[in-house]
Amino acid sequence: MKRKRAFLFLLALHLLVCGVARADKADKGVYNFKGGVATRADKGLTKEELKPMESPGGFFSWTYTFMCYLDDKSSMMIQFTYWKLYIKEERGLYFAFSDADGNLSYNQSLYPAEAMSYQDDPPYFKMGPNYWKGYYPEFDVHVDFEADEDRPAMKGDIHFNLRTPGWRPGEGPVHYGAPDGPWYDLIVMIPWADVEGTVVIGGKERKIKGWGYSDHNTQSVFPTEQLSKLYALRSFSDEYSINFLDYIATEKHSYERSTWILVMKGDEILYATDKWQYEPSSFQAEERRGYQFPTVFNFKIDEPECRLTGELRGVKYIGAIDAMDNLPGFIRAVAEKFVSAPVFTRQNAEVDYHLVMPGKGINEKFTAEGVFEATFVK
Repeated sequence: MKRKRAFLFLLALHLLVCGVARADKADKGVYNFKGGVATRADKGLTKEELKPMESPGGFFSWTYTFMCYLDDKSSMMIQFTYWKLYIKEERGLYFAFSDADGNLSYNQSLYPAEAMSYQDDPPYFKMGPNYWKGYYPEFDVHVDFEADEDRPAMKGDIHFNLRTPGWRPGEGPVHYGAPDGPWYDLIVMIPWADVEGTVVIGGKERKIKGWGYSDHNTQSVFPTEQLSKLYALRSFSDEYSINFLDYIATEKHSYERSTWILVMKGDEILYATDKWQYEPSSFQAEERRGYQFPTVFNFKIDEPECRLTGELRGVKYIGAIDAMDNLPGFIRAVAEKFVSAPVFTRQNAEVDYHLVMPGKGINEKFTAEGVFEATFVK
């Protein structure tokens, strides 16, 4: 099996092993982001916080995710990923581009240990011929894939010019089962940026321009112990950007939320909190296997210093990834009976907002566009 074609297979197998492992100890709670979710507008992120963490042993993974939503309503996602399970470890890169008509192109590859390196000052992460580099207020991302059997050659050079500083939802990670139990942590490297550059797919070059976002997560908790469902939004307009991430833990952890929502205007982080509510509705079935995902998602912040309502509607379905699909049939038949695995759905979305912040003199209605993700463990 070629290394490119092995990427999703190994990721799926890793997730399924995690699924088997999640039914062990009794629940002792979820201990959310240390210090609580706050604006942290004057802090930013240090170069040390951007650095990839060394594995502490057992299970460990990290991902650098870069997401862009472009002026022509196309979107793209780039993920540098590492995971280790005791003595087995893998490093991989995934690049997906969805054009304005909803046509999805993607490629992926695995890389050996010697192909990965990191430079501290200035930050420069490299995996094979691919890299991200930079520090505030500018980052650059380069990806380069050769054509595979059924995947086109893909190349991207994207420049991120940040509007806001980097941000994190707390002063430390979420722990599961105990205050010092397995953990999940996140920094938002790029809360909001203007992006431009070029993407080449199958020899066809296109200039790109739009908005961008990036985060970097690390964790020692198994993903399928950590979550039963996840919702994520990155939405942008000329003046505002509003993003959220909402993890719902498993039954073992009483379906407790680990969550944040971030409100930005111009070059400022206006507000951040974990005190917000939502209601998904108008579920539709994914065509291939019937997975249900919401196409309407109403949410709100109702605090004295910030009142926000968001009415989200999905306007174009991008696609779904089922970890089970990347297993050979003889393994999948057994796995589907005994373990859980995540299904990821993505859609372009429009959101009508009403934001009121008395202390900032803001009472505005506006519409933003972006990408809405719904993930669930079946």
